[in-house]
Amino acid sequence: MSNKIKRSKMVIIVIVYYIVTLFAAGFFGVIQPSTAIPNEVIQLTQFGPTLGVVIVILLFRGDSLQITFGFRFNSNSLRNLLIVLASIVFVFAIAVGWYRIWGVSVGFVHPADLSNPFWLIIIAQFIGAAGEEFGWRCFLQPFLHTRLRMLNASMLVGLLWGIWHVGIFSEGFMFAGLFILSTVSMSVFLGEVLNRAKGNHLILAVSFHALMNLGMLLLFDEENGSLFAMAALAGAVTILALCSLVFRWNKFSRQGRPDYLVIPRK
Repeated sequence: MSNKIKRSKMVIIVIVYYIVTLFAAGFFGVIQPSTAIPNEVIQLTQFGPTLGVVIVILLFRGDSLQITFGFRFNSNSLRNLLIVLASIVFVFAIAVGWYRIWGVSVGFVHPADLSNPFWLIIIAQFIGAAGEEFGWRCFLQPFLHTRLRMLNASMLVGLLWGIWHVGIFSEGFMFAGLFILSTVSMSVFLGEVLNRAKGNHLILAVSFHALMNLGMLLLFDEENGSLFAMAALAGAVTILALCSLVFRWNKFSRQGRPDYLVIPRK
């Protein structure tokens, strides 16, 4: 099969996945009020990417599509999990520091003051994050990593992931732009971590995603359209992504061209 045909097939698969994911998320968003499940606990739209993967697998069974989600508990997986946990602390330390510099108080919400039990929210956030990351990080990102330069693939997934949250545009284009910057940055960081994970994608991506959501729920009010909160978070995760790229550049500069600039050969 020629490279042109392979590229065309890749584009078709991505488009089909994305369209199904968008419509599935919209459908789940419409039916959620009738389920009486609070948005604070879990948003059913998060399962749109999982349905997108299912449909793509059914339509393109002959294309050897690989889902990367396994988990091997070893020193490498533990190290990567610690990196993810440290990155969460790093992001929120920078964001809180930004608040302090500008003299703005952090809108901390005590878990006991939430409308639903915090233990339930924690469990639901991990389940919802799994519904998203099964599509974005276990399917689409590794699928594109084998066909594009790693950095390009990560940025493309981050862009699609950000636009997929169509509700952000109701808060204005500045807010939406900052949100998309944050999703692109998170996707770049996760791309770097998952590239070393050797298949352990789901637990790492879900941990990062769920802990980010929980941190935002307790510390910031970006869900209410706060441009300042969104700017703080976007800036923090952008710094995280840049640090991950600089680290990889330094690591591979002694060995030649960094692998995130290399187009995979198939």
